[in-house]
Amino acid sequence: MYYKGLETLDYLDNLKNRERFTEQGDAITFESEVDKIYLSTPTKIAIIDHERKRTFVLRKDGLPDAVVWNPWDKKAKAIPDFGDDDYKHMLCVEAACVEKPIVLKPGEEWRGRQELSAVPSSYCSGQLDPQKALQSD
Repeated sequence: MYYKGLETLDYLDNLKNRERFTEQGDAITFESEVDKIYLSTPTKIAIIDHERKRTFVLRKDGLPDAVVWNPWDKKAKAIPDFGDDDYKHMLCVEAACVEKPIVLKPGEEWRGRQELSAVPSSYCSGQLDPQKALQSD
């Protein structure tokens, strides 16, 4: 499983006291615990699961950042509704507003939204370019 749309962006690593780094690589994979806050992210992020032949696209508005996490084996055991190997098949990607929190005065309004949609499984088969899911409406 990997995610696209966050390459070369700055992130805060929650596992390293929110130290700031710049992401490297074309597609971001993980093989251990991950807990990152990506800053100033695009409005679309793709989560690609070749093993299960599925892809999800996260679309967001009003939420400039994105949190990506997976507890991995040790922390997953402490989560009551996780099975022993569930961490191997999950990745949480959620829209956020962390770097510059929204502060509202009385009477002010703010709107943010996120939408998660499935993309046809042929996207995972290599027949389609992963960038197309990020560029489409």
